[in-house]
Amino acid sequence: MKINMPENVQTILNKLHSNGYQAYIYGACIRDYLLGKEPISWDITTNALPNDTIVVFDENEGFTAIPSVEDYGIVTIHFKGESYQVNAFRTGEERRFADDINEDLLHKDFTMNSIAYNEQAGVVDPYNGVGDIEKRLIRCAQNPYKQIQEDSARILRAVRFESQLGFKIEAELLQAMKDLKDSVPASGSARVRNEFIQILLSELPSQGIRRLLELGLLERLIPELMPAIGFDTCSSYHDKDVFEHSLVVLDNTEPNLTLRLAALLHDIDKPNCLTIDEDGEGHCYGHASGGGEMARTILGRLSFDRKTIKAVSALIKEHMNDYENISELSIKRLIRRVGPDNIDRLFELQLADIKGSALSSRDPERITKIRNKCFEVLSRREPLTVHDLDISGYDLLSLGYPPGKEIGEVMDYLLDQVIDNPSLNQRDTLIALLKNRQ
Repeated sequence: MKINMPENVQTILNKLHSNGYQAYIYGACIRDYLLGKEPISWDITTNALPNDTIVVFDENEGFTAIPSVEDYGIVTIHFKGESYQVNAFRTGEERRFADDINEDLLHKDFTMNSIAYNEQAGVVDPYNGVGDIEKRLIRCAQNPYKQIQEDSARILRAVRFESQLGFKIEAELLQAMKDLKDSVPASGSARVRNEFIQILLSELPSQGIRRLLELGLLERLIPELMPAIGFDTCSSYHDKDVFEHSLVVLDNTEPNLTLRLAALLHDIDKPNCLTIDEDGEGHCYGHASGGGEMARTILGRLSFDRKTIKAVSALIKEHMNDYENISELSIKRLIRRVGPDNIDRLFELQLADIKGSALSSRDPERITKIRNKCFEVLSRREPLTVHDLDISGYDLLSLGYPPGKEIGEVMDYLLDQVIDNPSLNQRDTLIALLKNRQ
């Protein structure tokens, strides 16, 4: 079998070979190639130690070699405007360097990623990864308990591949995943977060969420979702429990991380808000606002960045807006609260929410009309964020305002004035407003 790789990748392999080292492409790029997909990246593995790799690729020949600050065994090679990751052969749990490609491949996550290739050796497949790809099977090259103990994030990675590729998890591996679920960090792990992200961005994310629930991992990662399972809101406008409704909404959204996180968590506070009126109709007043705050806590615990947390929280807080008789000023304030870059996701969430219930009384046409009005406002490029003001925080410092929270509050005050009256957005006028305010 011959694998056609990019010319740059072949050049890097040839240079390592010419300096006496073994070098192969390996892992995901070969798996994707065999599945008929365009590889996202072409990773390289070698018995050259990282320092040796840096010496081989000196800048005089157009290469730049940069050692990783996060993983001592990785060197990134920049060549002709592209970047390639070069990994040193390593063993398993102790992550020591090795000199045997078979030893290195033994400790990859699954057999479908335990395949290497170069033109000299051809396909190196000591653990039948090619056969498992043909069978569409997720399997470990060695004892799955040992494999997971080397890296517990592999539990979520198996769920991710099941969702992304439609592969089946081998029974022994699935049992190990269940038995070792408590080894997965419940907070603060970038590796766990990244695998969870990939599950959410898969074609059918509800499948991955259901598998996490079955494994006991959903309760470990997002215990706040558990009360939603089977929870009946006693509403004539809902035909599913809160959890099932959330999964349908999740599947009805585009694969955007902010949108999918908001879809999964948008009704998370309903079990805390339910009241029953005299006619027996259930209401969950305030669940949008409460859900936004719960999302902040959950995503912070899972180590999401501040920008994502803020955007997701804003979508959840605003997702129940009905927009009846809304004024242009209210539209501007809505855009300000949600963010110009985030506003279209709000409408996508609301439309998916409507699709998520066959009994919904909300009008999708009303949402579409407000969406069009928002686009019209945005097209005029009027000031809608503090970055659009004709004054900055540095200007406020020069005016004697102390650094910190007060400057943010002053900028918010000025933006409120400018949103109401865009003609005020001139530096001298804004300064005058501040003097009159004092």
